[in-house]
Amino acid sequence: MKITVRQYYGGFVNLLGLAAGAPFIPPLLHVFMPDSTAFAEYLYPPLGDIEWIAVAATVSILLATTFIVFVCCQSARRIHPVMPAILTVGSILSICALIVLYVPYVRHIPVHSLNLDVPVSIGYQRTDLAFRAYPPSTTTPYTQWSDWAMLQDAGPREEQIQKLWTQRSICVVRVLLWLFYTLAVACFLSVICLTVYQHATEKAPSEST
Repeated sequence: MKITVRQYYGGFVNLLGLAAGAPFIPPLLHVFMPDSTAFAEYLYPPLGDIEWIAVAATVSILLATTFIVFVCCQSARRIHPVMPAILTVGSILSICALIVLYVPYVRHIPVHSLNLDVPVSIGYQRTDLAFRAYPPSTTTPYTQWSDWAMLQDAGPREEQIQKLWTQRSICVVRVLLWLFYTLAVACFLSVICLTVYQHATEKAPSEST
């Protein structure tokens, strides 16, 4: 049975609506209240100067996801039982990919003057300036400065990150961080939307009588 858009979105006015709203909270907290909670810092990757654009894109995709699920469900004869499982696996795999990127390319640098840790994302390739400014030790020539040491010395500011890592490597890392994060939460939201749609279709006959 097909339902209207109003019936579909009306199905979010319950506990499922709270679950559907959960993916929107971390990115919005990250941008509008960056110092409100350290938890939000870990739930949305630091993306430097493109954070506002990235958050706007993530929120837009999440909003679009709710409607895309509705359109797909309306056009399909029935919701295949395996779809929620596929979307859940997609969300889990995206989270795993996000962790794989997060460990080597996201650094939390302590700023003692502010008594906080500043999360930053870096690139995978250092610039010539970085090799000149932070050469290997003379006693251990094959030992390079660590990412933490360079950022603690130069400061965890965006302009310093741009000098120490190549532009391309920074862009690739940040796009992948955003992509896998957004994919993870979009798949999670899709599962919620499928459940809402099913509940709305079950509720529709009783409302029409």
